[in-house]
Amino acid sequence: MIMRTLSLTILVIVMTTCISTRLSAQKQIDWTLVHTKTMESINALYNLDFQIAEKRCSETISIAPNDPRGHFFKAMVYYYRYTLVSNTESDYKKFVMLSQKTSEVCDRLLNQNENNAQAYFYKGGILGYRGLTKFNRKDITGAFWDGKEALSALEDALKLDPKNADIQMGFGLFNYLITQAPSSIQPMLRAIGLKGDKIAGLKQLENAAQNGIYCKYEAKRWLSIFYNWEEMYNRSALQYKSLIADFPANSWIRVAYISTLVNGIRNPAEALQQTKDLEKNNHSTQQKPLSQAYLLSGIASFNLCDFEQAKLWCNKTITLDVDSQHVENAHWLLGRCYEITGNRNEAWNNYVKSQRNKSEYLQPLTSSEITLIKIENHIKSKKFQSIVDLEDLINDTKWNNDDNVLANYYLGRAYFETNQYEKAEKVLSQISQMKTQNKHWIKPYTLYRLGQVYIARKKRDDAKAIFDKLLDDDKVSSDENLKKLISKELYNMSKK
Repeated sequence: MIMRTLSLTILVIVMTTCISTRLSAQKQIDWTLVHTKTMESINALYNLDFQIAEKRCSETISIAPNDPRGHFFKAMVYYYRYTLVSNTESDYKKFVMLSQKTSEVCDRLLNQNENNAQAYFYKGGILGYRGLTKFNRKDITGAFWDGKEALSALEDALKLDPKNADIQMGFGLFNYLITQAPSSIQPMLRAIGLKGDKIAGLKQLENAAQNGIYCKYEAKRWLSIFYNWEEMYNRSALQYKSLIADFPANSWIRVAYISTLVNGIRNPAEALQQTKDLEKNNHSTQQKPLSQAYLLSGIASFNLCDFEQAKLWCNKTITLDVDSQHVENAHWLLGRCYEITGNRNEAWNNYVKSQRNKSEYLQPLTSSEITLIKIENHIKSKKFQSIVDLEDLINDTKWNNDDNVLANYYLGRAYFETNQYEKAEKVLSQISQMKTQNKHWIKPYTLYRLGQVYIARKKRDDAKAIFDKLLDDDKVSSDENLKKLISKELYNMSKK
């Protein structure tokens, strides 16, 4: 009897041990699969396949519910849905809810181990994006406090794992963005301890774009934007082209590249080709970026003075009819094309549909105004020699005061761009003596261009004197773009 009882006891112990071992084995997490699923969700996200991206994130969460990766990228699905596509309150609320869930998962991990760099990183990252979203919704207070908490978490993450490229992406994003905040809110940022470093931020983002695992594409996306802001258009283009190569169906990335080509690089021919590629690869549900691309191609053709082609692109924008602002701008550009090509009646019909103030088109364009438009187009398509070739026409035309100053400003800039610095200095210097009525921006920008000429002619002291004078001018201090251009020139001078 004793032996029988002992045998049963041993059997129960063995069976219990086997069951426990089996359950333990079932609870082991396949981290390779977690990584694979996370990468699949990221790829789907940048391909704008939000349904697949969310599904892969949910699968990641089911495998590793206490790991922040699945939660973070699931929240990011709704960040992109809200900011790029829907702009609906429901998507915003879903993003906020999922961002809070991600933060809570990270907090649990930090309670278990206060030196968990990844937990700090994902918490800082998701709160940072939530702060950006709140800022864009004009919730300045909420954005500040999310930003403060996010930056603190990212600083902790970077201290614990300073060589982690993904962590550097998050910290680099903050480092740069904080320095770009409007001057009116900089004191508030400093008051709550938010300060940045633009140069360091760009370097951290560059490292993440090169060496990151989970944030490589996001780093490239932000770099493409920031390089644009810094007028490093060729660097921006490299990032866009890299993203397009990996995600050809991402209409928003391609249309951003088209915008850079039109407004930054000034390569209208390449912009037109990219729009044609977008037509082939565009996601069927993403019509708004296609509308924007059509409008940009209308502008590109207009800048090439190919007014018939510009009409075709504008009509495509109007026919698509998915964004009222795009349609109104297309009608305005179409009106300009018709008027320049001699059809004032059809121009008027389109001007009316543009919803512009009637005073902007009440009077027909004069021959001198049409000439000025063509000169401006040459500037926008970088055909500077074409402007130089119009020197006699510019000098002989009977301009009004503002147009005279503007035409000479463009001529001076064209001389500079074609390395005719002495002529550029002469023309730009004369502008200060000319009269203006409404275009008061021209003279400060003329001085900025003159400063560039002085640098080219090795007159560094004269250049610095002009730049310092401009920065001391109250009118210039309110022009963020001009201040940025001047600061860039001064920074470059200090490095030489």
